[in-house]
Amino acid sequence: MAKTMEGKTTMFLKPLLMIAVIATLVIATQPTRQAFAHHSWAASDTRYAYYIAGTITEVRWGNPHVEVRLRLDHAAVPQDWIKRPLPPGADAQDGRDAMISARAYTGELPDLDLTLAPPDWMGRWGLHRRLEVGEHIEAVGFLNVNGGDEFRPVMFWLADGQGVWQKLLPFPHRPEPAPASSH
Repeated sequence: MAKTMEGKTTMFLKPLLMIAVIATLVIATQPTRQAFAHHSWAASDTRYAYYIAGTITEVRWGNPHVEVRLRLDHAAVPQDWIKRPLPPGADAQDGRDAMISARAYTGELPDLDLTLAPPDWMGRWGLHRRLEVGEHIEAVGFLNVNGGDEFRPVMFWLADGQGVWQKLLPFPHRPEPAPASSH
């Protein structure tokens, strides 16, 4: 009788064990796939870069990304824009391509939500403090492909001129140069 009961238990446990193994593998690989999609530029229209400037009205400092709400000045691209030095750690080609592509944001929204790098990456790129409500920043980056108020900077500059790089992974599309009248 014990052998029969043991066999039934084994028959019952094998499918459960197999389901548990498969579920574990699916769960274990999920963060990797989400992290790649989360950190990629796929949600941004990287063909057209925009220049924005404004005052920070909200900051959420932490992981997985720092989030900033920016009240826009609706400023024109500065005259000396192309001559501006890239931030420390910047990829020269991608940084210059984004700056050449930058056109002034002329949308109707008074505020944009900026998704920035995590605090530890910003530290690696030279920002060793939190951003504060009331600070004025300039940024060049991309709008979300689905519209809305989401903006993903490639780089931004503090009021004192310090630049902070923001790009880790490749763009899905190379930024296209802005019309000559944009600069």
